Amino acid sequence: MNPKIERFWIAWGILLVIMVGCCLSEGWSEDAALLSGAYALSLLSTWLCHRIMPRVAYVNLIVMIVYNAILSYDLVFNSRYGAGITWWFYALLLNTVHFIVLIVFVIINVIKRKKIGNAR
Repeated sequence: MNPKIERFWIAWGILLVIMVGCCLSEGWSEDAALLSGAYALSLLSTWLCHRIMPRVAYVNLIVMIVYNAILSYDLVFNSRYGAGITWWFYALLLNTVHFIVLIVFVIINVIKRKKIGNAR
């Protein structure tokens, strides 16, 4: 197997562990379900992007690990006095925006590839 592909899946697994740990640390509620849905869509979008452009997906995955690790830490350990809703909102917002941007990127690249393939 290609070492770059292995690194992608290791990073993907690390992000999965961060996300699962964050969602399960506070118990299961509607808020955790909404956040885990955003996390799942983010992971799905990186997988789809990996199928089209592996290098772009790997870079996006590293960026996602960084901001999700920071936000998850704050959500789990610094969420007293109402600050938890702030960290939860930022995690939800950033993962949702990242998902939308990656999906649009993948769709645009698939359309470009089909146009280039049909032009030949």
